Amino acid sequence: MAHARKQVRGKQLVAKVMAATIAEMARVGAEGLSIEDVAARADVNKTTIYRRWPTPHVLARQAMLCASEISSAPIDTGSLRGDLSEWAHEFRRIATSPDMQTIIRMRFGAPARGRMSALTTDLEEKKHARSRAILRRAVKRGELPRGADTELLHDVVLGALLYLVVFSRKHSDVKRLERAVRLILDGALGPSKLRSRKS
Repeated sequence: MAHARKQVRGKQLVAKVMAATIAEMARVGAEGLSIEDVAARADVNKTTIYRRWPTPHVLARQAMLCASEISSAPIDTGSLRGDLSEWAHEFRRIATSPDMQTIIRMRFGAPARGRMSALTTDLEEKKHARSRAILRRAVKRGELPRGADTELLHDVVLGALLYLVVFSRKHSDVKRLERAVRLILDGALGPSKLRSRKS
């Protein structure tokens, strides 16, 4: 006798399917993702998934969007230091979630030109555009000098957050991240200021 699946809808359905998708991607990789296998793991009908997410690629992308919590709302506390602190808090909270930990392991273990890389590159660009906007607003407010190399400053802050939260074996709590951000910003705003891209 076939197993009678309990019908779920709305947010509960999405949560079950997204969790099952991440788990399946961890098992077989982005290239091997199957809607049938996700449906079986989530204990829902495959037609339910096909109606919302018609291909494995669409399903994988949506699962990663959910895990990444990509928001279109800007981080804007009114000050550069406040914005960078908020960015650090958000980065740590998302990067240490179980689903994102799984995605990070897949991302850095996947081929450079594979489907996983293509999926994450798109999502990373959306997140980076949001965090780069923090520095552009700081220039407009006069908190950073005009001509400041905001791209380089962004990469330095992002690199520090990645190392401290993802790669370092030493636990980095919120206070440690804030100290790191302050150290970078204090150095950037020191006597030499930020060099322009032309220098």
